[in-house]
Amino acid sequence: MIPLQNLHTHCTFCDGKDEAEEVVKEALKLGMTSLGFSSHSFTGNPKVDGMSDERGYIECIKALKAKYRDEIEIFLGVERDCFTEISGLEDEYDYKIGSVHYLKIGDEYEAVDWSKERLKNTCEKYFDGYMMSLCEAYFELESRVVEMTGCQIIGHFDLVTLFSGLDDTANRRFIDAEMTALDELLKTDALFEVNTGAMARGYRTVPYPSEKCLRRIKEKNGRVIISSDCHDKSKLLYGFDTAAGLLQKSGFKEVYILTDGGFKPIRLET
Repeated sequence: MIPLQNLHTHCTFCDGKDEAEEVVKEALKLGMTSLGFSSHSFTGNPKVDGMSDERGYIECIKALKAKYRDEIEIFLGVERDCFTEISGLEDEYDYKIGSVHYLKIGDEYEAVDWSKERLKNTCEKYFDGYMMSLCEAYFELESRVVEMTGCQIIGHFDLVTLFSGLDDTANRRFIDAEMTALDELLKTDALFEVNTGAMARGYRTVPYPSEKCLRRIKEKNGRVIISSDCHDKSKLLYGFDTAAGLLQKSGFKEVYILTDGGFKPIRLET
């Protein structure tokens, strides 16, 4: 079966389009039995997206949990970037997604997924125009995302491929940096998300991470979940069939979902 659960969901407490309750109502229409919210964690840096009202977010999702408890199981999560601040509310969350959205260069935060032009400017300003060097810096940081965020789920592992123009189809240096980071993360118990968010926005036709990464994860007995990185309720389960097909092609026979007893495997069938 293809799991009808999405744990990577944004709402208006960060950069999502819809109020949290509207997302819950959409999930019910889709026949989902569980849903997780994962607003971007708080940061004091204006360049880094994040919640300005973390306590309000927590109370809102808890209220929705109670209101809809007989219809759908709702989980309270957070997407933590490596450079966001610890707020003191960590124990409130059911799970954390750890993501690398930024490189921190001196006192500056530079996004890797904002736009092709912005990434090019970052490359020229800090890496003498060598995009490969930027990608190596990204993967070095990515290799520590579990350590830095305390996450249970590794978000969009190869996000830097979105606008860099580089990937693991041919570039040996890129492959080496990517696989070194992947192998380091595979030493942890964290799950890798198969993320369809860029597909939903029309940037890609396949999920993150790449098939090469997924085959490595399978080879090393890593675990995976499927998510849509939803910022628009109409895309709540976007591309799950494509993600499931890619996972089966890569050798996976199961994916994980979150339950009230923790993360559990379910058989993957398309």
